[in-house]
This record gives sequence, C-alpha cells and structure tokens, in this order.
Amino acid sequence: MQLKKYAFLWGYMLLVLFDLACGFEELSGFRILSKPLLLLSLLAYFVVQAQSRRNTTFYLMFGALFCSLLGDIFLLFENRSSLFFTLGLAAFLVAHLLFTLTFIKKWNKKKPSNFWLISVVLVAYGALLFYILKDSLGALKVPVAVYILGILAMVISAFRRKGYVPKSSFGLVFIGALFFVLSDSILAINKFMVAIPLSHIFIMGTYATAQYLITKGILKQGDFDN
Repeated sequence: MQLKKYAFLWGYMLLVLFDLACGFEELSGFRILSKPLLLLSLLAYFVVQAQSRRNTTFYLMFGALFCSLLGDIFLLFENRSSLFFTLGLAAFLVAHLLFTLTFIKKWNKKKPSNFWLISVVLVAYGALLFYILKDSLGALKVPVAVYILGILAMVISAFRRKGYVPKSSFGLVFIGALFFVLSDSILAINKFMVAIPLSHIFIMGTYATAQYLITKGILKQGDFDN
C-alpha cells in the first residue's frame, strides 16, 4: 500500500537520476529525452491528482508547469544560439508569473509573522546576486534583472500563503520556491561567472526538487478555491 502511495515519487526520482546521468558527456545525446520527461511526468501527475478540480488555480498551475517544460526544451539548445537561452529565460519568467498568480489566490490578508523580514532578506539576496553578475551579463542585463524580480515575486507570494493554507501545503510550496532560487542562482553563476564542476547535478537536482515540491504542495491545498 505504501509502495503504491509513493509510486510517482519513486518513478520521478528515477527520471531525475536518468537526467543527471545524461548530463555527462558520454550520455549527453539522451538529454533531449531525459530533461523534458521530468516536467511531462509532473504535468501528467498534476492532471491526474487534481481530478475534477478544473478551476482557475488548476489552469494557472498547469500553465506554469507547461511554460517550465518549454523553458527546459529551449535551454537544451542554448549552445546553438543565444536566442534559445533568451527564449528559455522568457518561458521561465512566464512560469514564475503563473506560479505567483497561483499563490496569490491563497494570499493571507493578515501578514504572517516575519513576512517583512523574509521579504527584505529575499530582495537583498536578489540585489546581491544581480550586483555580482551584472558585469558579465552584457546585453542580458535587463532581461536577467526582470527575471530576478519575477522569481522574487514568486517566492514572496509563496511565503504569504502561510496561515491561510494547510501547513504541509505551505511548507512544500515555500521550500520548493527556495529550491528554485537556489537552482537559478547556480545556473547563473555557472553560465556568466565561473564554471562549477558537475554543475548540472546541482542545477537539475535542485530544480527537479523545486518543481516536485511546488506541485505536491499545491495539490495538498485540497479544494483549490475553498
């Protein structure tokens, strides 16, 4: 019974391991299959688990996961042209906007404790990251700045759900959002500043974790619009 309960998680972990393995040069040809499979599996899982709850939250979340899938596909080809990186950045920016709108639907009008402290820390982190990266960004300076603002809005709105949704839902979504920030930070530093050994393991490991936790957390809201 327990095995069936966690069947998707085990399957998802195997897909993550497959993609991490494909990050090595010897298996890089399989990356075009392994990377999209992560979000395709999450999309399918979300649709099945959401069942008949086809309301605004369902479509926002579906859109966020779908845009993430598009971003993953675009970034597979970033070495062929800088256009693909820009398209990937744009797809993930839209994904963060849709995640933010999803979280805002459960916005707690009574400010959770430490809301302003968490917000200031996150904004300070975003500003520091941009300051560190800015001299290496070239023509991408403005797009990256906008992207950082987008992901910060996503994390802050995830925290604002505190006290308005079940604790398990809040915890999964907020931790997932933080993992997203960590993944994008490693990706940015690796791409624009200094090559990080085995960077794909850290980037995809944290990214896959982020997407799973956010998806699971939204499903744990129960009735999306209650």
